[in-house]
Amino acid sequence: MPGRLNVHVTKSNMKILVTGSSGFIGSNLVKRLTADNHQVVGWDIVDGKDVCDPALKEENLDAIFHAACPVNPANYQQVALGTIRASVIGTENILKLARQEGAKFLYISSSEVYGDIYHRPFKENDLVCLNPLGVRTFYDASKLLGEVLTMFYHRYFGVNVRIIRPFNIYGPGMRMDDNRVIPSFMRKVRYDLPVQVTGKGDSTRTFCYIDDFIEGLIRAMFYQDTNGEVFNLGTTELVTINKLAKILNAKVEVIDERVGEQKNRKPNISKAKKLLNWKPTISLKEGLELTWKSYQ
Repeated sequence: MPGRLNVHVTKSNMKILVTGSSGFIGSNLVKRLTADNHQVVGWDIVDGKDVCDPALKEENLDAIFHAACPVNPANYQQVALGTIRASVIGTENILKLARQEGAKFLYISSSEVYGDIYHRPFKENDLVCLNPLGVRTFYDASKLLGEVLTMFYHRYFGVNVRIIRPFNIYGPGMRMDDNRVIPSFMRKVRYDLPVQVTGKGDSTRTFCYIDDFIEGLIRAMFYQDTNGEVFNLGTTELVTINKLAKILNAKVEVIDERVGEQKNRKPNISKAKKLLNWKPTISLKEGLELTWKSYQ
């Protein structure tokens, strides 16, 4: 993959809104956009900027990255209602703002919208298969409804949009209490404690380093021919959770499987390769080493 997005693809000094700007993805995106000499406005609930508040306004926007959504895989009940509100009410509020401002809009969805369809890797045009009564479906379904809203505003109001489905993004800058698999494993290893592996540990995942993911976001927003498109962004380097624990030299404690958790998740990224000239460049080994340093 070439280096950073060619500056000639975008005009300089754009005014760009990032929602969820204090989160892991949002904060890294803000750093990148600022380094690229754009004027960045950040909204985050921790700073009193709740995307569910229809009174929030900003003028003269060129682009909006909508990343606001609480995440806590180990205790979804704590964030369930906030997830639904941010993905549905918040997404429509931000789409209304994009329409009003004539701004480009990018929605960060989730790979979990695919559900448990039988074939892998997932392609953007796959039909999804969600259990409406599942204990974790509030996350999958609300993210999917955010996509529906995004495409509604595109089709019927002419908003310039694109949707990103991330596959397990990780790297420096994740919260010290983040319960996603890599940061939670690293915290345990740091203090010589066993990591918790659910079931047989044979579930598979791919893990994409944050810098690669941010590059994909930038390209999806500003490359030509991305209006109305959906992109998987992730790696195709598939590993089991047991293998991840082994790579980190972790002690393992086996616990019961989480109800409703997807067994396997791997993206087909051929569309991103073709339309965005994008593919991940940082291997899992290199990314884990860089992330581990940030925990020291």
